[in-house]
Amino acid sequence: MQRTPFHSAFRADLLAGRFSTAEPLSESTLTAAYGVSRTPVREALSRLEQEGLITRSARGYRIRSGTPDDVIEIYDVRIALEKAAAEAAAARRTELQVAQLAQLHQHAVAAKDPATARQFNSQWHEVLWAASHNATLRETLTNLVARLRLCDREAIHRDDLADVVVEHAAIMDAIRERDGEAASAAITTHLQRTKQERLDTFARLYSAPPLSPNDLR
Repeated sequence: MQRTPFHSAFRADLLAGRFSTAEPLSESTLTAAYGVSRTPVREALSRLEQEGLITRSARGYRIRSGTPDDVIEIYDVRIALEKAAAEAAAARRTELQVAQLAQLHQHAVAAKDPATARQFNSQWHEVLWAASHNATLRETLTNLVARLRLCDREAIHRDDLADVVVEHAAIMDAIRERDGEAASAAITTHLQRTKQERLDTFARLYSAPPLSPNDLR
């Protein structure tokens, strides 16, 4: 199903953290905020529910929250699908897509702040999915990663960009050489590490702070 302009705009704002997870998403609030009729709002809410980004509540919809179990489940599926995408990309990629991967990789390396680097790295994965020339894989991975972004809303990740640079380079080398087995193995290594990094972030986010000497008095 093709996205409507409102669905695309609302989805982007949702993933960017514009809306609070504590507040319900109602048709009336969204029509007023975006200046559109109820029909596109209703259609977008229904589709975002199907995508797993929001859930129904007594007062409308709520943004889906993420737990460590959600991260594990999503990542397990993502790893299986992105392995298939990388292997297919090694066989089907065009020279233009190889050049796009290399360019985004260089932009990420040259980025002056982590947020910009992560944005380029996200785009890098999207080009990889496109290079598989499998529309179902691409759409499913897009939705899975969107759900992971919701899990990350409150998280502050450690600086793992140096690891990403090395891992992405290995994946690119395999795709450039049309080595599907190596591409599959390299992306598995990359995603297993980022899965653990997200779980470590949850552990830091929800663990109790250590007691200070004053707390023991």
